Amino acid sequence: MNSWRRRLVDLATVTAITAIVWLWAAGQTAQTRVIAFDAIIDSGDPTRLAVTPTEPLHLTVEIKGSRQAVLDATQSLSGRTIRLITGADGVPSTLGTHELVLKDVLSVSPAVAPLGVDVTAVTPPVVRIAIERVK
Repeated sequence: MNSWRRRLVDLATVTAITAIVWLWAAGQTAQTRVIAFDAIIDSGDPTRLAVTPTEPLHLTVEIKGSRQAVLDATQSLSGRTIRLITGADGVPSTLGTHELVLKDVLSVSPAVAPLGVDVTAVTPPVVRIAIERVK
């Protein structure tokens, strides 16, 4: 009888540990999701520099990461507008015309990078901006 109880306790312990590991792993499983949000490219000093286009860029972004990170990023970014500042956020600050690879810019942006997801694709993939002095 003692042996039977011991086996039952062992079985219950192994089952509980398995369930805990499974729940943890489910939260860590890599997931991909497509989200949409807007981005505004800003000079950070509008009295000195102007950036065109001035209207928000409508972006469709594919992100990949753990299930929880993807959920958090989706809640944080979907339907919102983020600011990308020249001289930071992967956006150049030198005068002239620049082509920005948005996947690279968003990957280092403080609005996206801390969320723990990888940016795997962006539509549109590239945007052309012009940085000029304000006259």
